[in-house]
Amino acid sequence: MATTSSTTVDVSDGQQNEIILEQSGSYYDYLGKDGEGYHHHVDEATNTVYVTPDRAERFLPDDAGLYWFRVRGELDHIEELERDEDRDKWVAYVDSVRGWTDRPVCLDVTDIFAAMHEGDRR
Repeated sequence: MATTSSTTVDVSDGQQNEIILEQSGSYYDYLGKDGEGYHHHVDEATNTVYVTPDRAERFLPDDAGLYWFRVRGELDHIEELERDEDRDKWVAYVDSVRGWTDRPVCLDVTDIFAAMHEGDRR
């Protein structure tokens, strides 16, 4: 397993409304809500997981063709992942330590497409 750096952050009351993460939909991913009520957000541009008590707000900037996501407020934890594969390890780690209460369904379009066309002959 690759080593990852881990950061725990103390947040003062004045930082409650600070923007923790703001990213376009192309680079934002939501992993889910863990058993302690924290939400896990991923900045795919930096391969960093942000753990917060709040969900992201979705917004459409002027003249943008793509939604953006903004996370404000407290920050419980930052996990800087070294490789894309480490995300699965993070999900498994959280599952073993805190559990998940809300995990988005991972859609593998290739599997869905193959299942839709199972039995087709050309």
